[in-house]
Amino acid sequence: MSDEATQDTGSQEVATEAPARFVDTLDESLRSNPSLQNFADANALAKSYVHARSHIGADKIVKPQSSWTDDQYNEFYAETGRPETANDYDIKINMEDSSEEAWNNFKIAAHGAGLNGKQAQAMAEYLENTFTATDESFYTNAAQVNEQTERELQQEFGQALEQKINMGYAAAQRYVDPEVLEVELADGRRLGDHPDIIRMFASIASDIGEDTLAGEATELIMTPAEAMALAKEKMAEGVYQDKFHPAHDEAVKEVQRLFELASG
Repeated sequence: MSDEATQDTGSQEVATEAPARFVDTLDESLRSNPSLQNFADANALAKSYVHARSHIGADKIVKPQSSWTDDQYNEFYAETGRPETANDYDIKINMEDSSEEAWNNFKIAAHGAGLNGKQAQAMAEYLENTFTATDESFYTNAAQVNEQTERELQQEFGQALEQKINMGYAAAQRYVDPEVLEVELADGRRLGDHPDIIRMFASIASDIGEDTLAGEATELIMTPAEAMALAKEKMAEGVYQDKFHPAHDEAVKEVQRLFELASG
């Protein structure tokens, strides 16, 4: 009995040994195949098989390699949808405010980069939106700068602003090529709209005289600074300080007028 029990126990121990590896269950001709060594069980092999079957018949595109030649890249671009020539791109953009030459150059660059039609269209739309936003920002900034210039000169010239600008413009027309004044500065405004240029030609006009520029004498309007300086001179005169002087009232009125001019 004890021998039989021993034999039964031995057979049970053999039955509970760990199962062999998955590849060990295959035909001997397959066991050493490297592609099968990483499969833990039949389920893993089945998943791999299903995945491989799903790709059978599908178009395959090889990923670009660093060692590729230009011809290989061109073949790859053609397979991924690049048109045959740059002129074959059908890019739809708003050409109203755009340079046709610039967009033709864009097509050439897009073709050289291997972009397909959809990619080129997306890039064109991005550039168009960027240019539009830049232009809007540029001209908005120019308008703001011009408004700031006008406020600055209004404070400086006061009631003489319009006359100073007209005189300065007349002097500029006489001594400078008008096209020079139309040169666009980095901030968007014209050279002729820069406050320093306006001041310079207004000063030149004052030196040579309005009558010389316009051909007839015109009373010049004083700037606030000029009016204040003259008011102080008038107030220091005896006529203004002597209340009993016959011309005192007129002197007071003149000083008052000068103060009004000085206030802008």
